[in-house]
Amino acid sequence: MRTTLLIVDDHRVFSQGLEALFAGEPDFDPMVVTDPEQAQAVAAARKPDAVLMDIRLGNVSGIELTRRLAALPTPPAIVVLTAYADIPTAVEAIRAGAVGFVAKSAPVEQVMSAVRAAALGGTWLPAGLLGALLADFRAPADEGQQLIAQLTAREQQVLGLMVSGMDRNRIALQLHQSPNTVRTYIHNMAAKLGCHSAIEVVSVGLRAGLRPQ
Repeated sequence: MRTTLLIVDDHRVFSQGLEALFAGEPDFDPMVVTDPEQAQAVAAARKPDAVLMDIRLGNVSGIELTRRLAALPTPPAIVVLTAYADIPTAVEAIRAGAVGFVAKSAPVEQVMSAVRAAALGGTWLPAGLLGALLADFRAPADEGQQLIAQLTAREQQVLGLMVSGMDRNRIALQLHQSPNTVRTYIHNMAAKLGCHSAIEVVSVGLRAGLRPQ
């Protein structure tokens, strides 16, 4: 199965280099857009599986565009690619709806792994960043437990598997469901928990006391 990938970066040479790299992989169909307004229109029309998003995009920031794309009826999995790989920027991106965060200085293989993980319904964060992010999304444990109590038994089961590090496809196999059904569970959980991304959903589960199995 090939992943349709929208690369959004207004640095034309850099974005075309990324496009060539992904085009050389057997599982990607990449396309490049350098204008953020055009990117929103293309994402709405073409419904890509994943988006690789730069932070700096001129008049519309990558954070704002992430927020807009995450609100689409069929939102793509968004990985933010940035030269500013700091915790405040990562928190802002995830709150906007990104499911991955990778530095432009990272090896190409890591960038590809981040996009593959996102397209499969997983998340991707640099080593050492997850703990800091969860600390930023902190809330009392009892509040986390109260939030979890809103979920159905099946949603709690899906959340437990997410906390254990499973992506959407692996959860689907485990529960004998389709990946789209699992995606719906995750979407519904995010709405109930007041979250904007799968990473935030997992953080609520951890605060409630869920631990990897």
